[in-house]
Formats: sequence, structure tokens, C-alpha cells
Amino acid sequence: MDRNGLLSYLAPQCLALACLVTAIPVGAQNWPVRPVRMVVAFPPGGVADIAARIYSARLSEAWSQPVLIDNRPGANGAIGAELAARAQPDGYTLLMATASELTVNPVFYPKLAYDTLRDFAPISLATHNPVVWIAGVATPYRTMGELIAAARAKPATLAFSSPGNGSTHHLATEALRISSGAALIHVPYKGGAPATAAVVGGDVPIGAVALAPALPHLKAGKIRILGIASPRRSALLPEVPTLAETGHPVEMSNWVGLLAPARVPSAVIARINSDMVQLAASTDIRDRFAAQGSEAVSTTPEGFAAFIRAELAKFATIVRAADIKPD
Repeated sequence: MDRNGLLSYLAPQCLALACLVTAIPVGAQNWPVRPVRMVVAFPPGGVADIAARIYSARLSEAWSQPVLIDNRPGANGAIGAELAARAQPDGYTLLMATASELTVNPVFYPKLAYDTLRDFAPISLATHNPVVWIAGVATPYRTMGELIAAARAKPATLAFSSPGNGSTHHLATEALRISSGAALIHVPYKGGAPATAAVVGGDVPIGAVALAPALPHLKAGKIRILGIASPRRSALLPEVPTLAETGHPVEMSNWVGLLAPARVPSAVIARINSDMVQLAASTDIRDRFAAQGSEAVSTTPEGFAAFIRAELAKFATIVRAADIKPD
């Protein structure tokens, strides 16, 4: 084959290869060219919904495209999670998820229609929402030590509320029981607000809830916060000790994170992650979450994936040890 023939033969192949190489980064650079849907698997007002609305407002500005919240509640988050998992992997459907649908449901329901590790591409953690233990002001409990001592003295006589069976708050209290021997009676409610209201109203003496619904009642003098299941004290409650400080290193948060369906182009994942990291570090975002009793956080996609795997293992251990059954 002469030189001209060789060039004629190679030209189409080179052109096709060039188009393939350039198409991938250009597509990622141009993303998004239309609105992005952010699925929330719980009703408005919860920690995932709040995180989605705070972040989506700023992401809409960064992307020059609307980020539309799509609340799809049901089955402890499984309905919305499945919807997001089955969406086209093009970066135009995201999931702002909690521990419930990603790391609790798989432990309770092994036949879920989605697989957390297989069907999602983690992008970044978004917030930490630590579990706190609260007591009514009419109770004698002012510290976790007093509560644990009372529960040990009279096992399975003190009731505690939680946002639901199998919630992170329920599992945190079971982890505390395993560590301390403090056996309490679980009274599940349908959400953090009613679980907190039950303590305020005196229906139960103790509650395990997120910090966010507890803060207004604490400020109003209607409850006490006895302890927090975080690795360090909260800046909002510097006087409240961690569980580790009581000798029981229970760490539990109803965290929220952003994910995409599996097989979304890695360049799109990297773009979203970069924007999330930048937003989580901004004073505006951090202050807005602090007012809600949450902490804005971020991770790399790989870091978030490792975190999810660790959470799955942790919850599985607690559920087996406590012999917790789904509703």
C-alpha cells in the first residue's frame, strides 16, 4: 500500500478515534444542559429534604440550570431510592439519601429492589445529623450516667421514643444497651418531630432523636439533652458530653449524602463532587445547617463509598446483636 493509500485508509479511523476521545470530556464539560432532578425518598421537612433544598439552591446557581426536588416517600426510603437507582445514568437524576435507605434497609430487607453498593455512584456526604438522647424536664435525669444507672437498676421499665423501628436513633439506643446494659423499652413514632413531642408532652420520659427537632424544645426549656452520639461535642451544645465521654463509644448520625445512579460518567461525578465540596466549606451553607442542628460535611466519592461500606457493617452488627426485626 502506497503512502496515499495508507493515509486514505487511516483517515476515517483517526477521525472516529478523535471524536470518541473528545466527546467524553466535552460532554462532561457541557453538563448540565437541562434541569437536574434531585430525588428525596422522604416527605418535605426531614433531614434529607432540608439538605436537598439548601444545596440545590446553590447548585442551581453554579450550574445555571434548575435543580428540582422530587419527594418520593414510602417504605422507609426504598421507593425513592429504587426510582433513582433505575434512572438513566446521565447525571440528570441524583439522590439525596439518608442512612435509612442506603445502610439500614439493606440490613432489614435483603430482597430490596436495589443494591446500595451496586446500583449507586457515591458523590459526597452532605450533612451529619447526630443522635441525641433527651429527657423531659419532669424526669430526674440530667446526665447519661443517671439514665444508664436507672435503666440498669430496673431493666426494661423505662420507655424511650424514636423516629421509627430500625431508625438510626433506635439502633443507637440498642448499641448503647449492648455497651452499657441499659435496657429501655422502645416506643417507635413516625418521625423525629412526634418522637420529640412525646417527650415534651410526658408520654415517654426519654427520647432518641436528631439534634434538629430537639433544639427548639431545649431553648424553650421543655427538655434536657443528656448526651450526643458524635465523635466530638457539638458546637451548638458544647456543654453536652459525647457518649464516648461516658465510657460508651456509640457514634450514630442520620447522615445525608448525594449519589447518582451507577455508571454515570466519572467526569460528571467529579464535577458534582467539586461543587459539593466547595459549598460545604462555605460560611453561608455551614451557618444554614448549624441553625438546623446539622453539620455541613463533604468527602471524596471514594471516601463516601468507604463510609457507606463501614456503615453497612456497623448496622448489620447491631441488628444481629440486638435481634431487631422489621415491622
